[in-house]
Amino acid sequence: MPRTLDPAKAADLPSLNVAHELYAGLTRFSGRGVEPDLADSWARSEGGLVWTFHLRKGLRWSDDRPIRAQDFRAAWLHALDPKTGSAYAQAEMGNIRGARPYHATGRGDVGVEAVDDRTLRVTLEHPVPWLDQQVAWPVFFPRPATPHTFSGPFRLASRSGARLVLERNFNYWDAAAVKPSRLVLTTSTKRVDAVLPRNVAPPGFHWVPTATAPAGWKPLPTLARGLLWLVTRGTPLADPNARAFVYRSVPQLTPRPGPLVPPAMPGAATVNAGFPRLRDFTTAPPGPLTLAYTDQDAGGAQLADRIRSRLGQEGVQVTLEPVPTLTQLVRLAGPPAQPGIDLVLLGWSSEYFDAYNLLDLFPCGSAFNVARWCDPSYDKLMRRTVRTLDDRARWRLERRLAAMVEDAVPAIPLYSPQEHVLLNHRVVGFRWSPIGFYELMGMTRS
Repeated sequence: MPRTLDPAKAADLPSLNVAHELYAGLTRFSGRGVEPDLADSWARSEGGLVWTFHLRKGLRWSDDRPIRAQDFRAAWLHALDPKTGSAYAQAEMGNIRGARPYHATGRGDVGVEAVDDRTLRVTLEHPVPWLDQQVAWPVFFPRPATPHTFSGPFRLASRSGARLVLERNFNYWDAAAVKPSRLVLTTSTKRVDAVLPRNVAPPGFHWVPTATAPAGWKPLPTLARGLLWLVTRGTPLADPNARAFVYRSVPQLTPRPGPLVPPAMPGAATVNAGFPRLRDFTTAPPGPLTLAYTDQDAGGAQLADRIRSRLGQEGVQVTLEPVPTLTQLVRLAGPPAQPGIDLVLLGWSSEYFDAYNLLDLFPCGSAFNVARWCDPSYDKLMRRTVRTLDDRARWRLERRLAAMVEDAVPAIPLYSPQEHVLLNHRVVGFRWSPIGFYELMGMTRS
């Protein structure tokens, strides 16, 4: 069940998905990007430094009050307020001018201006190509002046224990596309029309798969990658040749490791061009290695054992270090990783539709760089990439970044996780974004 219905505080995937049904933002996630929602258009100016969003005419909350640009500004300041404790405010709002000092202190100017009731102007610290995707996150949804009023396809009718009842919000601008008059969300799987995905962590957090698909369930692509991290400081894998040795040995696993960027990611063909880059190595097998993984991962033990077996065939002794939970694995992996940990099975899930979100794991100062690999030239190219607004030009830069990762081997992509959903044959119009959001607007019965 969702832990909260406040979109500013939503951090677990059930909360994010239910917030996506109850509230609406400027844009909305779709299959390969975003589409207009409460905003019908937006434009960039000053080289991508300023974004201006134009709201639709006649927008109204479920209690019939008008939805105004001021409601967005109030919501963003509420999310950035340190007293709110929003998990996504720092991650998604940090590029807005003045947002980081405000998030730290609760004071100062923030680059969000309600020009009039239907115009919202956002000024950034530096150009960002995907602000229109970021504002589709619930943390950016407008804040109602009165509680228990909603802006999305549905409104909350009742909540009791493990049961949420949602009813159609007739004030939603696209209410005609909302087919069901009532949705009952529950943890029970008996006498239901659909069983929706359930994941350990929402997009933008560490990923471990938690289940295999039962028969009859439909596989859903994700923008996540399962990674084998190679710790490059204080371990035998500090030697680049030792990492190359592991890289050359592991690809014979089944399934075979693939490129860093999932195929569902826009631009993946460009970013992954030339994969694999298997350079020669001139070293003996590295010394004994310890591989950490989590027992919470249903397939982790089997994958870890295959890695141990494969490297053992190449003369590398691998000791397995199972960890009960994802939280404990993250604590063990660091960075920095705890002494004695050389390899870590730990994936990542993208927050938006660009390879930058995966490549951003590897800069020197990244809080998620388990390998602790550092190349200042990589960081310099990353700063250039994030400021490149043209998609195809940015993908070419990202190809260079991906090649640097492939050559240095701080991590080896092992698999592309999938989610799974069970839908009754009468359910139509179910939509899924590979980021992790589902859409129930078109769900209907014959």
